[in-house]
Amino acid sequence: MSNIDKKKHFLKLIDEFDDAMLVTHAPDGELRARPMAIADTNDDGEVFFVTSVATGKVDELLRDERTLVTLQGTRKWISLTGRADFVDDRQRIRDLWKSQWALWFSEGPEDPNVVLIRIRPEEAEYWDMSGKTMATFAFRALRALFTGDEIQPPKSNGAHATLQL
Repeated sequence: MSNIDKKKHFLKLIDEFDDAMLVTHAPDGELRARPMAIADTNDDGEVFFVTSVATGKVDELLRDERTLVTLQGTRKWISLTGRADFVDDRQRIRDLWKSQWALWFSEGPEDPNVVLIRIRPEEAEYWDMSGKTMATFAFRALRALFTGDEIQPPKSNGAHATLQL
């Protein structure tokens, strides 16, 4: 699989997720993770989250823009490392606005505390064990169970790849 095909597969996978874990560096240097709803993604692999400017994660990202985003499904996983910045674009926020965000922002998209966190990816790694890949893996697992051999995961780039973005 070429790098272009790996990137296309990665972009297809990332669009399938609604939520992610955003990992930042706390003031003491330790890692902190929190669940976030994905507001948007784009063809550069950037991921956007909506948040309030008055949160600890914003303070942490202002101190250290390095971040990790993880996405986990039943048979698909993504790890994305990159750098965060902030997008204060009212029109973009209005365009992305989801009604459930009103639970956190009673003034809606016009709330002056609403800001987008943009993750600019540097490296991504994905594992896709869906479809034919899962069937292949299940067959290998069953065979390993009966033969006592060690299971070998599928080696296809459609199943696993690392990308520099």
